[in-house]
Amino acid sequence: MQSNQNPDASIVASFRQFAVKNDAKSAEAGRPIFDDIELCELRYPGSRNVGAYPANSFSHWEIGPDGEQRKVSYAERFARQYQQFKAHTAQTKAGTPLEYASFLTEGKRAELRALNIYTVEALAAIDGQELKNLGMGGRDMKNRAIEFLEESTSTASITKMAAEIEALKAQNAMLKEDTERLKSLNPDEAEFDDMDNDQLRDFIRVTTGQAPVGKLSHKGLVRLAIIAKSNRDDGE
Repeated sequence: MQSNQNPDASIVASFRQFAVKNDAKSAEAGRPIFDDIELCELRYPGSRNVGAYPANSFSHWEIGPDGEQRKVSYAERFARQYQQFKAHTAQTKAGTPLEYASFLTEGKRAELRALNIYTVEALAAIDGQELKNLGMGGRDMKNRAIEFLEESTSTASITKMAAEIEALKAQNAMLKEDTERLKSLNPDEAEFDDMDNDQLRDFIRVTTGQAPVGKLSHKGLVRLAIIAKSNRDDGE
């Protein structure tokens, strides 16, 4: 007899938040920036393996009520477990975790987490009654958090500017090397490199006895000048 049991019934699915470092934001801010993502972990009976997938990523296809195929995410596939997770989990925002704030003790970090403050940015932004809830030293922690963010931003700007300057220097050096290399490969053309169009026309007229006809580009005039010089040298 064929079983109609849901194949997912034996899978143990659980959801949790997982902090992932955002390299682009970290480089821009000059301090570690993490994004919280919702992760789905799947454990299979009789196996030590654990599958881990972003909750809203693609799980499988299914046929919808309209008869069309639709993508199903892990959050939709294990909807009951996901709703339980959403109801009980502490939701945090992207930012710099408190672990990176050296001005905080581990005890203070634990106290802040108990008040749902998980990032330096959240601590810097707190105000009003929530700030009073931090108790003695709360204002100082907030100010230290603001200073931390300002210093990080300033350092990031200086570092970014220095990197851009070094990149421009490297680019200019490469261009110079390319120019020198081209000159060595084509010395005739290098001779006329610094001439403007009028000077090139005068050179061609004096050398050949005939002025160039028509509207020619700088490159075209350089070619005519090279030919004129070559013919003159061969005739000498």
